[in-house]
Amino acid sequence: MILTARRCYGAVAACLIMAAMLLAGCSSTASTSASSGNSGNSSGTATTQPTATPVQPCTQFVSGATPFTSISGVPGLQLPAGSYISAGTTSGGGSGQYTITTYTACFQGSESAIDGGGSSTFSHLASSGWKQNNLFPDPSNFSYIDYCSNSHECFNSSGSSNPFTFVGFQQYASQSGGYTTFQLQVATIAAPSCLNDPNYYSGTPQYTIYYDGNSASNGSNPNNHFLMPPGTRVSTYKGGGTAGSTYVYFCSAGSQSTVVNFLKQAMQNIGWAISDASASGFNATVGSNPTYQITVYVQNPNNYYLRVFAPM
Repeated sequence: MILTARRCYGAVAACLIMAAMLLAGCSSTASTSASSGNSGNSSGTATTQPTATPVQPCTQFVSGATPFTSISGVPGLQLPAGSYISAGTTSGGGSGQYTITTYTACFQGSESAIDGGGSSTFSHLASSGWKQNNLFPDPSNFSYIDYCSNSHECFNSSGSSNPFTFVGFQQYASQSGGYTTFQLQVATIAAPSCLNDPNYYSGTPQYTIYYDGNSASNGSNPNNHFLMPPGTRVSTYKGGGTAGSTYVYFCSAGSQSTVVNFLKQAMQNIGWAISDASASGFNATVGSNPTYQITVYVQNPNNYYLRVFAPM
């Protein structure tokens, strides 16, 4: 009887010990879960608000602007570091016309970073062979070349190998935060299709802006300082002519009518009198004692001539 009681007491004690161990395990698990839950909540609270990416000011001043890298056909063009530029919008581009592409650019700094000295944009262009003749195609007709004003500064390429490209800078505006925006324009024209005859057109193509060359200023004879049509290539042929006159050959972009009409207007603009006009050309005279005379004959714009008479 005593043995049986002892066995019962032993069994009860074992049961109590086992129950205590189970309760301790549950308590530990619950504590661990609560701790993990609190740790998760703490971590989640710290990362629910991501940091906003700063907005580039130039994209606010110029809609759709992207970082500037380069513009095709304008080697040597360097804008201030961090510059942004818009997509280009084009105008012109008809027969015998320049295509003008207009951009809006933005950078942090002042206008002098573009048109000043030192490492300015203008300095880089000049060192790359661009000429600051301050000439640019008239945006009202895209053919005739105008002088740029003080607030509109312009460069042109050399006219060797390819027709002239013109680059203009204008409409500078100061923006908040020390930023500056301005308008950048590029005028281009495709090379003309010239007569396929090496006697007339060979070697590196040479193009001209005026009859007497590429300088914006008059040469020795101001009567010869009239504009040639856009994309005019000078022939390498130096022969021809009759007693008292010389034939000078050219090739221009456009059609017979655009070339004839352009030359007629360009010569009238500097005082030449036009007579005997036809679809293929005209006669032009200027001055008296002596009188200068040029006959323009354009059968095809791919190879036409100006017959230049000796002054009389």
